[in-house]
Amino acid sequence: MIKRLFASWALASLMSLGVLVTIPGVSTVFASSDPVFTGQWYGKGYDSTVGSSFIDVQFDQTGGYAIFHVPGIGLDHQVLPAEYGGGEVTVTIPGMDTTLTGSMDGDYISGSIWYTGFGFPLEVGDWQVFRALEPPPQPDFGPGPMCDDSIPLYCAGDGEYCFEIVPFEPDIGPGYLNYYPDFRTHVRRDVMMLTKYATAKTECKSADWAYWNFTPVGLGDMSEADGSTPGTSLGTPFHPPGTHEYGSDIDIAYYQLYTDDNLLKTVCSSFAGYLLDANHCEDPPHGLDPWRTALLISQLSEHPLLRVVYVDWMVGPVLDDALDEMVSLGWIDAEHRAAIPLDYYIEGDSEQEYLFHNHHMHVSMNHLYDILTMVDITPDALNRKSKGKFVTAYIELIAGLDASEIDLSTVALIVDGHTMVPALEGYTEVSDHNANGIPDLTVQFERTPVTETIGTGTVEVAIMGSIYGYFFQGSDTLKVK
Repeated sequence: MIKRLFASWALASLMSLGVLVTIPGVSTVFASSDPVFTGQWYGKGYDSTVGSSFIDVQFDQTGGYAIFHVPGIGLDHQVLPAEYGGGEVTVTIPGMDTTLTGSMDGDYISGSIWYTGFGFPLEVGDWQVFRALEPPPQPDFGPGPMCDDSIPLYCAGDGEYCFEIVPFEPDIGPGYLNYYPDFRTHVRRDVMMLTKYATAKTECKSADWAYWNFTPVGLGDMSEADGSTPGTSLGTPFHPPGTHEYGSDIDIAYYQLYTDDNLLKTVCSSFAGYLLDANHCEDPPHGLDPWRTALLISQLSEHPLLRVVYVDWMVGPVLDDALDEMVSLGWIDAEHRAAIPLDYYIEGDSEQEYLFHNHHMHVSMNHLYDILTMVDITPDALNRKSKGKFVTAYIELIAGLDASEIDLSTVALIVDGHTMVPALEGYTEVSDHNANGIPDLTVQFERTPVTETIGTGTVEVAIMGSIYGYFFQGSDTLKVK
């Protein structure tokens, strides 16, 4: 609770500093002194019975009615009597002893939900809706601004260091807000680094997109400090077995429209009927900002260890379309787009549908396995002015694994937090470099991209790869001048 209060305070502070846009949308599009309600609106409501619900409403000021679609409280595109006047609206729900009152302020309406069954009005909730963007937003041509590379993408250390489970700190950073309770937000160091990189890059790249808000994206469940699924320490794990373990998974909110923040909440109506929550989108995800969300997924996919980004079954096709369009607009490279591991349930498929993704996407990294026994990178003393052509690495695995079976396409040298140099095809050899009787694999890397980016002095350089789908990472120290 303290952390959530702090998050609210932090958002308010950022708004006061001008970091966030307090009223989402572009006010010049809809600004008018005449309070015209008529049109399509979307937003959220909260009441003590159902909790949070997505609201889809069409106001008709001339006809004196409103069409509300909130299945969770039994409203399925239901026409309701509405009174308009002086920037105020009152909507009555016959047979439910419920009334909604709201006031328009520019492009949004906010107000209260009242229960009148006791003979007097009792406030039981609140609601807020925003005028639908017309036409739907779309970014201009990319690739967008150049962004600061101070936040590293790769973890340039050995597996023990990069795989260490750490608290996600700090709680607030460029493009993100970690507001979940501390015991649920421990994560692998490399996963934390990737998340910080991707959220900062998305914030930078989309800064000039002239629609909706620029608030940070919310981070949700990760793991507990011992690597167990959140909730395990309470006796009730919050996620299915095998997920959110060892700090390899993180839940991240979707970027959203028709709300004043990007915390974890539904981007659609998830109710199939009165009080019947299907725990997935039952209607199109009108509350989704597909462009910023697609851009974030693209940035996350720059890391070779990203295993999957799983989203709701109705969100997935929208994001697939957005990713394809961003290739056409020049924001994403076509080859990179083809490798993005976006996944979602398709009706009729034999694959299982994972529910509860109407308010977040599930980001999962491949595990790193402790299967290396030796990594030696040469030359030990690297002269950046030398005319040598290659950097060579020797990789030895634990007994029972044949080093010749290492997947060369996954082998890369991590020079620093931003540079990964792939192994050269055709330059491999099985030998016994350290003469211990255990075969190792010799791989080579082009020297120029290493010497152009590596620092000077004593530098730790990492190597990554996989065998039979099991990833490993080790490191060695070079003296560079």
